[in-house]
Formats: sequence, structure tokens, C-alpha cells
Amino acid sequence: MKVGQYIYTKLAATSAVTALVGNRIYPVFIAQEAALPAIAYTVENRPTDAMKDKKADHDTATVTFTFWADASQGADAYSALDSVDLAVRNALDFVTGTAGSVTVEACKYVGSIDGMDADSMTLSRTATYQFITRN
Repeated sequence: MKVGQYIYTKLAATSAVTALVGNRIYPVFIAQEAALPAIAYTVENRPTDAMKDKKADHDTATVTFTFWADASQGADAYSALDSVDLAVRNALDFVTGTAGSVTVEACKYVGSIDGMDADSMTLSRTATYQFITRN
């Protein structure tokens, strides 16, 4: 499944997202020296026959986004997380269509949680979405 191609293409084409993070949209992790705020995303696609409720040319994926901000910016860092989270949610929640040669038939926001990495002095927000794509 190639939902990652859809995600990068869709977010990189969304001006509200790029105004906040530029092209700092990464699969799996961000480089240690990357400027913040930034976005990393991971894709989990492990349907079993018992779970599958669409035809063979459809897949369901859980995508976890982690939004990162520099904690040394204090309240501004948390504000940056809110802004990036909202921009991504506006770009993806209940979206349909094709981007990056991948067709999304449904996407929904599931929830989020805040976090902090004291070693790197970063704040994070992890948001989860469910996608149904057609291959």
C-alpha cells in the first residue's frame, strides 16, 4: 500500500501546512538537525481476512503523525503544535480523492496525545488517522 505517497503529496500541496513546516514532512522520523516545527508519519497496514471489509483492491491503514516543535520556545511551541495539528486535520479529515497516484476513499481523525522529549527539548503531538485507499 502506498498511502505514504498520498500523505506527502497532499500535505506538500496544502499551503496551510507548508506555511508552518515548509517541506519538513518525513516518513517514519525526522533528522536530528531538522528545523522545527516538522512532521513525521508512520503507516501501519496489517489487515487480516477477518478484519477486511472491502474488496481486494482496497486497503485500510492506520497512519500516525507526530508533530514536533522546539520546547525552548515555551508557549509558542505548544501553539505551533496546535497550528500544525489543525492544518493537517483540515487537509485530511474526511478527505477523498487522488494525490501521488493513490486514491483515498475515506479518511478520519481518530485522536491525539501530547508529549515531550526532555533530551532533545522538543514538544510533540501524536495524531492518528484511519485511511481507506483503492489500489
